Amino acid sequence: MQYDKIKKRPVQFLSITGLNLEDFNYLLPHFKTEWEEYNDYFTLEGKPRQRRTFARTDTVLPKACDKLLFLLVYLKTNPLQEHHAASFGMTQSQANLLIHLLSGLLRKTLKRLGELPERNEFRVMHIIKSCQDVLIDGVERPIQRPQASDLQTACYSGKKNS
Repeated sequence: MQYDKIKKRPVQFLSITGLNLEDFNYLLPHFKTEWEEYNDYFTLEGKPRQRRTFARTDTVLPKACDKLLFLLVYLKTNPLQEHHAASFGMTQSQANLLIHLLSGLLRKTLKRLGELPERNEFRVMHIIKSCQDVLIDGVERPIQRPQASDLQTACYSGKKNS
C-alpha cells in the first residue's frame, strides 16, 4: 500500500486513516520535519548515526507520506502487526520497529502543532475562562474502589460488568 495510489480514492483514504486528504496534507510537512530531524542523527534502532544518511528508493516506505500513511492506518484500524506488515510488504519485526518509532514522532508533531489533548487541569480552567462557548469531550476513567462501605455506595452503580 502506497500513498500515491491510495490518495486517488478519497473515500477509502478517509476510512482507513481517519483523515481526509486536506488534513493529511496539512499534517505531512510537519511530520516530515520531525522524521528528517530524527533520521539525521539516529538510526531506526535509536542509535546515534556514525555517518550521514541518504535517501534510498529501495526501502519499504521510501517517502514520509508513506510512513505517515503506514502509521495512521495502523492507529485507525488496529490490525495485527503481522497483517499490517503483510499489507505494506515488510516483516512483523520491521512493522513493530516502525510503529513504535513513528508513533513517537507523530506525538511530537501533534504536540508541536498544539493538537494533543490537554492534561493540565489548571491550563484547561484558564482556557475555559477565556472562551464563551466550550464543548468538553470527556472520557470516563476507572477509579480505585474505596474500602469503606459508605464510600463504596457513592462509587458503585450496583450493576455488574460482564
